[in-house]
Amino acid sequence: MKVSNLSIVSTILTVLTSQSSALKCGIKGVTMPCIGDTDSRYNQDISYDLKEQDNFWNSIGGLFLEDMVLYNSDGIPETNNAILPPQLGTYDFSNVKGFLNVTVDGSRYYYHRYLLVKHNSDGPGGMQLPGLVNPTDLYGASTFEKDGGAMQMGIAQGFGNGGFTAIGAGAGENPALVKPIGGKMLLTVWPNTMNPVIKDRSFEVYESLYCVDSECKESNAYTEQYHGFQDDIHTPFVNFMRMSRTKVDKDTWMAEISKVYTDFSIPSPDDPFTLIPGFNVPAFSQPFDATTSDKTPPCVTLECPTDENWALIDPYLGTSPYIEPDGVLTGGFIAGVTISSIVVALLIFYMIYKRGVEAREKRVKMAVLNSLSKSMSLKLSKNLTAKDLNEMFQRIDDDGNGNIDKDEMKKLVEEAGVANMSDRDYDVLFASIDLDGNGTLDFVEFCAFFASINVVEDGTAFEIA
Repeated sequence: MKVSNLSIVSTILTVLTSQSSALKCGIKGVTMPCIGDTDSRYNQDISYDLKEQDNFWNSIGGLFLEDMVLYNSDGIPETNNAILPPQLGTYDFSNVKGFLNVTVDGSRYYYHRYLLVKHNSDGPGGMQLPGLVNPTDLYGASTFEKDGGAMQMGIAQGFGNGGFTAIGAGAGENPALVKPIGGKMLLTVWPNTMNPVIKDRSFEVYESLYCVDSECKESNAYTEQYHGFQDDIHTPFVNFMRMSRTKVDKDTWMAEISKVYTDFSIPSPDDPFTLIPGFNVPAFSQPFDATTSDKTPPCVTLECPTDENWALIDPYLGTSPYIEPDGVLTGGFIAGVTISSIVVALLIFYMIYKRGVEAREKRVKMAVLNSLSKSMSLKLSKNLTAKDLNEMFQRIDDDGNGNIDKDEMKKLVEEAGVANMSDRDYDVLFASIDLDGNGTLDFVEFCAFFASINVVEDGTAFEIA
């Protein structure tokens, strides 16, 4: 079976190409650079931990005291918010006290806040009603982008509003994106999202947080909320919030919330406000006793996300769409292998060709020797004399011109009848013993031919050198 050098090269390249799928990227001189070298999304050495992706997350966590002012659409502080029936008075949202607990742990962040709002003492007969407690839990996690940003998973707000509500990725809506900027700012953009509680109501939120110092001990936040409606009853409106935050230790945080309980007349759940029906509920009671407890509930709304909720957003629980592909051989490597393969193939075929030519030379030389031995009844020996050689030469040289040509050699072999030789065989014979390449053998070349033959003592076997 004949095999061309091109087929061998093709086979080698086919094997290399199929094997390249098992190679890693970035092998110097062999495979193309890894995408992850320049794109962090594909780099498995970069974790999903927020603090590792952006140092800002190391300073954002902790306990904070907040002073917040809520503004109406016209920019005037909302001092008389009628969240209750008119006869029960209003609440002052221009002096809201916030108590915030932010935790950043691995890929996740947790945002727990109590907002305490004071009644304006304009209830029945000038009565001061209990202060309002409005809890909020927000949760988020890093993304497959590995860019230091996070995406909010869901929100729980208030007491008894139906529990934790998945938003963004959890509910198929546009997620709120949270992104550190420049090491001192945190931007939150919450695109248009349908309200999970009130039908036909949507809202958009933009919030910026600016850290005054490098450790974010003092910070200021600004929030815009855009409320839209899909009906003909309500009018869209906008409100704004400004707040200042101060990072404190746990003892200060607990002491301050206990003080605000007193200042805002927020009773203990063990001693609820009962003068007017409807106030014996969590929204008008202390969520916990800060004088006896050293920690808050894990979820201030008392509604916590489940493992199923986290699985919708936590990258550690999902599969990244950014998978580093298998190694791709470089053009230089393929060219090098191709050239090397061709060289190897040529060497192999040269050796095969050479051995074939040598075998053919031995075969035709043996045919000539056997023909001489038979036609001249000559016993070949290692001790042939010049006279013996000249006699053989003259026997073959029919025209006596002192040279043996191919036709004369052919006549010798055919008359002896010991071998069948083609014209190509005679070409090979003369190519190997016609030293000057003139197409004939003189006596010197004839003697040189015999000098290359080893003959056993009895003259019955020959060995071509």
